[in-house]
Amino acid sequence: MELHFAVASDGHYGEPGTDYQFKFGTLVNALNQATQADRLDFVVINGDISHGGLASARQAKLALDGLQVPYFVTQGNHDELTAAEWERVWGTPGNQLRRFGERSIVALNTSNAAGDYLCADQAWLAEALRREAAQRDVFVFFHITAAKWTKHGIDCPGVRRLLAEAGNVRAVFNGHDHDQVARKDDAGLPYFFDGHFGGSWGVPELTYRDVVVAEGTLTTRLLTVGGEQLSSTSLSW
Repeated sequence: MELHFAVASDGHYGEPGTDYQFKFGTLVNALNQATQADRLDFVVINGDISHGGLASARQAKLALDGLQVPYFVTQGNHDELTAAEWERVWGTPGNQLRRFGERSIVALNTSNAAGDYLCADQAWLAEALRREAAQRDVFVFFHITAAKWTKHGIDCPGVRRLLAEAGNVRAVFNGHDHDQVARKDDAGLPYFFDGHFGGSWGVPELTYRDVVVAEGTLTTRLLTVGGEQLSSTSLSW
């Protein structure tokens, strides 16, 4: 069975000077059209969903609730919520593990109410990967880039080592770096960036990433919210 999902990040709902309501509506419409045309199993909104705390987060959730497909969220540095506030708004803890048959997704928190850049919780991640050791494929999502590849990345060697040594982690998906839309590799593991769908800087297009996983393969396309394909990458294991 195929697994088909989309990843988008950096909507910044509530950021002054941006047309965030329009941009959220455009993304929701694009993803609903995608699932109507070729069913999406889920969507991940990979951090910096809102801008500046609780009120913006609540409004962002109302906008994303228009999606016609299940969606999962990660916390970014602009979300600025405590752990309790995050769970109150989104109904889920900051770190999540979900299974889709023989495939799993791990979604990790990489910030806090102060907006600090944080490495993912290594103890939680190690236990999650241990629990999923028998799964065929695992896909990992977090907002803050775990290597100093980019201007806004941070160095998280322990996190990268856990991911590389797991054996069944096939790809990692980052947000945060609005000017990054390509792939970088660490210890043979691909890390994919998706640009942004609502930030005030970065690549000029508003983008998201479409991902199809089949038997031993992954194909991902970078798409604009208007449906234009900007790039396509495939890998196998």
